[in-house]
Amino acid sequence: MQLVTDPGWILTKNSVMGKVVTMFAALSEEWRGLTLPESLALPESLAPEGVERAAPGSGGMEPKISKGENYKGLPWVMLDYPRVFGKEDVLAIRTMFWWGHSFNMTLHLKGKYMRLFVPVILRRRGDLAAAGFRVGIAEDEWQHEHSAETYGEWDLAGDIGERPFCKLSARCGLEQWNEAPELLTDLFGALLRVLAAR
Repeated sequence: MQLVTDPGWILTKNSVMGKVVTMFAALSEEWRGLTLPESLALPESLAPEGVERAAPGSGGMEPKISKGENYKGLPWVMLDYPRVFGKEDVLAIRTMFWWGHSFNMTLHLKGKYMRLFVPVILRRRGDLAAAGFRVGIAEDEWQHEHSAETYGEWDLAGDIGERPFCKLSARCGLEQWNEAPELLTDLFGALLRVLAAR
């Protein structure tokens, strides 16, 4: 009854979600200002129909911020950039805030993009591990939480080319809220450097 009769906690939640959206909007503008690797300036032959194309040199993809109230019962905000979500082919760097848990930075590859980038990921696994990235081991590509069932150590990376999709993810704890923009930018840069090495 105390929670039901007190609107303050919902207003606080709404304020926090608004701050995350504002943070992600600022990050998307900052990251759009970075020079994406030429390997991400995908030719039309690699881009599925319906992909939003941006200015030359931008990698051909626009940032997108989404939010919702119920990922495993809790609110979330996502920033996808760069992003290509086709029926069979996926290339995305997804930044996620999940209420009560963490910020996550995830590289999601599938289909032709996976075949394109997995070789360099395996060559640069040391750099990725040093940056805090772990290897996706879940059977469901849309599981985002960091747990023993979803992400594992790099000794499990040997079969990533055999799986239907590839995910790498690093987390930033919510206790690092003030440093999160800088930490997330560092993770984003680490992924771009690896993708540029293709």
